[in-house]
Amino acid sequence: MTYTALFPQLLQKRMIIVVPMKPMEPPYSRSYDPNAKCDYHARAVGHSTERCWALKHMVQDLI
Repeated sequence: MTYTALFPQLLQKRMIIVVPMKPMEPPYSRSYDPNAKCDYHARAVGHSTERCWALKHMVQDLI
């Protein structure tokens, strides 16, 4: 199961919450993607839900 598919399920079960992230500012990291948005970070621009390290660590902590 992808993190993108898992996120709404964990949110619905109240196992995680949306964590707003302040907008990223230059200089951007090499992995910055201006077209990607992260659901875990309240649709913040810069990375996708699938590539969100904070979400991956949160899921790992739940296991």
